[in-house]
Amino acid sequence: MNNKNEVYRGTISRAFVKKESLKNNLFLFLIAIALIITFLVYLIFSGQFDFSLFLVLIISFIVVPYLIIAPVSALYFAAYKRNFSYMIQENNIVINHGVFTKMRATIPYKRIQNINIVCGIFDRMFKTYTVKIETAGHSAVSSGTKSRGIGPEGYIPGLKDPQIIEDQIKKMIFQSSQSPEGLEDKIFRPQELAFDNFISYILSKIREGELLQTSIKELREKASLSVSQLAERVGVPPQTIKYLEEGRYNPSLVLAYKIAEVLNCTIEELFKLKEG
Repeated sequence: MNNKNEVYRGTISRAFVKKESLKNNLFLFLIAIALIITFLVYLIFSGQFDFSLFLVLIISFIVVPYLIIAPVSALYFAAYKRNFSYMIQENNIVINHGVFTKMRATIPYKRIQNINIVCGIFDRMFKTYTVKIETAGHSAVSSGTKSRGIGPEGYIPGLKDPQIIEDQIKKMIFQSSQSPEGLEDKIFRPQELAFDNFISYILSKIREGELLQTSIKELREKASLSVSQLAERVGVPPQTIKYLEEGRYNPSLVLAYKIAEVLNCTIEELFKLKEG
């Protein structure tokens, strides 16, 4: 059933199954080599070396376990791939996964701190990528988003084109940090703020496409706040604060007011129009 808030839906590539099966077979091969060496050393130094006994050990402890573990693992990876899906919604990214235990991770955009695209040795062999979404205040061990081992809250393996999901997430993060159209006209009233004329002037210049020169970084450091701490207090992703400090886009009036309130300064001290 489609979610009306759904913007993009995707699954992982079949190459994920091949990659994980190869990794698993290599692991079993290394174990087999270690066992063979162990058997040889033991039989030789014990003075009881017998080829028939050696062959029985190889079949019992290496061949039979491999014939059981390899196909079961392949079936597990295929089921993991089949059950894995992700949805990019208006306010969250949702990841469904799990084989024996079905799980769903819902990650609000305001909690996303970083998006990493990983392409390891095995990924390069199968031309796949892994997207790792790091969030604020998350314990990777307790979430279980990654089915095996420790991973970030948002873990999407086996992608052929990770740029699509990265662009979609960044687009939704940017949209979620903006205030609804017309909201700025309802929040500030002349009887409440002495700099109403200044605000009107700033808004008109923003709409004309002019960029602002910002002092957010200096005032944030003066207040002994990190990017993540400031982002959490004003309710936006850390990327938004970084983009504002770098002058990559202009803030909404609501966001500008929130930042000024947290940094204990006026909006005039936060933003100035660039000359020229």
